Amino acid sequence: MKTSAFLGTGTLTMLALKRDKIRLTLWIPGIALLLGFMAAAFGEMLTSDQDIIYMATAHGGNPVMRIFLGPISGVSLGGFLMFRLSTMFAVIIAFFGILTVTRHTRHNEETGCEELTGSTVVGRHAGLLAAIILATAGNILLAVLLALAFIINGHPVDGSLAAGAALGAVGIAFAGVAAITAQLAETTRGANGLAGLAMGAAFLVSGVGNMLGDFNPATITITSAWPVWLSPFGWYQQIHSFYQNNWWVMLLFAAFFVFTVQAAFALNSRRDVGMGIIPARKGPAVASPGLLSPLGLAWRLQRNILMVWAIATVVFGAVLGGATTELAERMGGMERAEVLGDIFDMSETFAMAMVAILGPFVVFYTVQAFLRAVSEEANGLTEPILATAVTRLKWFLSHITCFVLGTLAILLALGLGAAVASIIEPDIRVLKLLEAAMIQAPAILVLAGLAIAIFGLAPRWSPTGAWATLIVSILVGPFFGPALDLPLWVQNISPFTHVPAVTEPVSATPIIAMLLIAAALTAIGLLAYSRRSMIT
Repeated sequence: MKTSAFLGTGTLTMLALKRDKIRLTLWIPGIALLLGFMAAAFGEMLTSDQDIIYMATAHGGNPVMRIFLGPISGVSLGGFLMFRLSTMFAVIIAFFGILTVTRHTRHNEETGCEELTGSTVVGRHAGLLAAIILATAGNILLAVLLALAFIINGHPVDGSLAAGAALGAVGIAFAGVAAITAQLAETTRGANGLAGLAMGAAFLVSGVGNMLGDFNPATITITSAWPVWLSPFGWYQQIHSFYQNNWWVMLLFAAFFVFTVQAAFALNSRRDVGMGIIPARKGPAVASPGLLSPLGLAWRLQRNILMVWAIATVVFGAVLGGATTELAERMGGMERAEVLGDIFDMSETFAMAMVAILGPFVVFYTVQAFLRAVSEEANGLTEPILATAVTRLKWFLSHITCFVLGTLAILLALGLGAAVASIIEPDIRVLKLLEAAMIQAPAILVLAGLAIAIFGLAPRWSPTGAWATLIVSILVGPFFGPALDLPLWVQNISPFTHVPAVTEPVSATPIIAMLLIAAALTAIGLLAYSRRSMIT
């Protein structure tokens, strides 16, 4: 490529850094501090090798848990932390790489900023390279801080450096993926969606490879199956930080990054500014009757998000359900146990527990669909609608109806996907799996109500507030709260803490209480929205 194609890259990099100085200041140290805090909490909880062996065997010996946690790497606190926590951090870091690149490429084109900077003396690829440099530098800095978080907690330096590099490499790899999707799609949402699909596929492929792997109880290690080598998530796991520290795996990340960046530059050379390689489909000449109502329009805007989530949820649920066969074989003669006076199939109890673990993460869809309405107003697309006979409340209620019903539909899809287990294990009751999924709905609706209230009272803080409350609820809730030994009052902040356990009789009191809280928060948001000014 000609050098002139990159002219002005340094200036655009500094511009992107200035735009993101607050965002990067919150993201990068925040992720490192969170890891350091969680590493310290686990260090206080696991005080001996026997504690680590017990926890590693309980989780690592479970093929389904390996889908979500990855392979265990020996008897060390650092290795257990990478097994227990790294998947969550890898997903967050991957999102960081994706959002950073699309923000400074496709979003710039969508808002017209690219044309403004392009009218100056800058090269064709300067903006894309600036975004890649910013994402890469941010992930390198993050890798260093993550390594320091491990070192400060007393873990070996070599393993800490390998762990930090492994997680940072995931972010750089998906920054390269986002560089390609930014050339393919014509919108920021489309670019993020394609990159998210690629990330989900990579996660599933590595999960299947880990599930099919062999657990060695003598060494507390897992030998993953070959599919892990097809995914960046599998690559970072195969570094086996704090155990083997396989630095040579970083060559795979380097080759993948070079390939994706070169592909992105090649695609960038073959399209016009503002256009995508994949052309936008032309809409019909005449709108369908459904678009004549606010509810029909809201459904049209949100249906793609719902379809992607529903398909992904069914797939994950099916993988979860299918794994009960191996579980039943492992249990041998302990297939049944008496729980609360009833005789339950142990594989059914396990499937219900896994559905209950996955259910709270459906809130990510709820927030994403809610923010679709927020972006409509922020981009000035709501005003033409309100200039007709449509009222504010009718418009907003249409979006609320769509993402609430969508949330219930995805939870239902999770239960039905897991019901694949009932085909393999006839004793598993489908209604029990559906109950384990749907019982998460009240807690999710509380967070949805809080997001609606923030949108009505402080609309500019809506995206930040919605994501912040979601993350806090997940971290202090039953999935991480007890493991981190958080005080009970802190765990009670999360609505998921109040969801009845799947192995206990369902109590109506917490469910009704959460539904009433969700309704009250929604009412506050609707009232405030009807009285405030539009976002400008």
